[in-house]
Amino acid sequence: MKINFLIFAITAFLIGNAYYDGALTKMFHIKKKYIQMAMYAFTGFSLYLFIKKSPIKSRGLLVHANSIIKHMPVDRNTKDLLTPLLDFTNINNEMNNLGAAQNNAITPQMKRMLSSGGRSNKRSVSETKKKYIASQQDWKCKHCSAQLDATFEVDHKIELQHGGSNHVTNLEALCRNCHGKKTMMSNLEK
Repeated sequence: MKINFLIFAITAFLIGNAYYDGALTKMFHIKKKYIQMAMYAFTGFSLYLFIKKSPIKSRGLLVHANSIIKHMPVDRNTKDLLTPLLDFTNINNEMNNLGAAQNNAITPQMKRMLSSGGRSNKRSVSETKKKYIASQQDWKCKHCSAQLDATFEVDHKIELQHGGSNHVTNLEALCRNCHGKKTMMSNLEK
């Protein structure tokens, strides 16, 4: 009975608002800041109660919220701000493997970079991964052993079109000359 009355009241309010050309909702615009503050407080308190009541379900909720934020078309700065707050999957893995991570001195970012690129078929490689590959080669070209400058390029040992991947084991840093020669030779062989 109560839900029926609530639905009737909301419908009557919306009809009245339409009849008076939005005059009823203009009252809310005056107090918009306070309504927004109350909404944030309600959302935060509800989330707190949900986490306190069932931590296992709330962990799943936060993991899903994190994956949604990663794929939403939002500003990169906003995404970078929200992702660490909601990323509890890596925190648990870090806690479980704390001893191993300290022994190997590998950060979670390093682990993520080393394991990325296995399923990718994109031609782009991140700048972090490029620098990592070059540092593993002591900033020397893999073909001619010349010192790499800022314009070095990363090449796939096995090309993506032939089943290669963007994994660090399939990448090598080359100077621009060697990379150009290798690309030219592979194009001539076709």
